[in-house]
Amino acid sequence: MDIARDTVHRMIFTGLYSHTIDRKNRLFLPAKICRGKKKFIVTPGLDGCLYLYPIDIWEKLTQKLEALSLANKSEERAFKRAFLSGAVEIEVDSFGRILIPQKLKKDVAIYRRTVIAGVGNRLEIWSEERWRRYYRKSKNILKRITAKLEI
Repeated sequence: MDIARDTVHRMIFTGLYSHTIDRKNRLFLPAKICRGKKKFIVTPGLDGCLYLYPIDIWEKLTQKLEALSLANKSEERAFKRAFLSGAVEIEVDSFGRILIPQKLKKDVAIYRRTVIAGVGNRLEIWSEERWRRYYRKSKNILKRITAKLEI
């Protein structure tokens, strides 16, 4: 499984990688993923995983959030707080590892075995067990939508 580039040379993350988090909360990123990327933002995601964004993509995302204007200002503030307050900047070390903050690791129940999934403009970090359960449930959705799109 691989990473491809689109016509504007933006990283498109694809593929599925299995790794373990070591005792010091370090996670190895495959070389294909961190090629040229030394800093990422990790933040709680949806469905029980962590989102991992390259810095340039994160900056574009935060600009979108700044421009966000929901009719319900209380919901807008709550959304921004929930999404942004858990975000942590992390660096890739010389061995291609990132340090997953203990709180984030605990929040999504990642203990040892992980799955890193490429999902377009971001990566998702899952506990292996949670990924298996999620993927098993999502297969029917995949089949239904694939049929509609005729791919």
